[in-house]
Amino acid sequence: MKKHRKQSVYVSGRRQLVDVPVDDELYKADNHAEYQRARSKAKHISLNEIIIAGFTADVAEIYEEAQLLLCLQEALQALSEKERLLIKYVYFDGLTERETADMLEISQPAVTKRKHKIIKKLRVSLKDWM
Repeated sequence: MKKHRKQSVYVSGRRQLVDVPVDDELYKADNHAEYQRARSKAKHISLNEIIIAGFTADVAEIYEEAQLLLCLQEALQALSEKERLLIKYVYFDGLTERETADMLEISQPAVTKRKHKIIKKLRVSLKDWM
């Protein structure tokens, strides 16, 4: 894109403004403040959006997810050691209820019953997020 500068010239005794082509250096000198604003806008990333490796993420969404994870962590910490272990085996380690029952030395129906009780407890703890 060619840069221009306004310059006044007299034509038939009347002063007129005309666009005169200028090189980048002269344009920068004439319009330094505007040039700086244009450069900073090109590099500006809004606080509402972060662009990372071609993906766009909403900062508010990231913050909300982080808050949810913190609340989930607190809710899991509030569980007893046996409850946390059951949740770990079933949901994090991917064991079946039968395998979990064998690990905890209880029956499979007891695992099912306890799992539902724990999930209900977690839902109460996280009711603001559901």
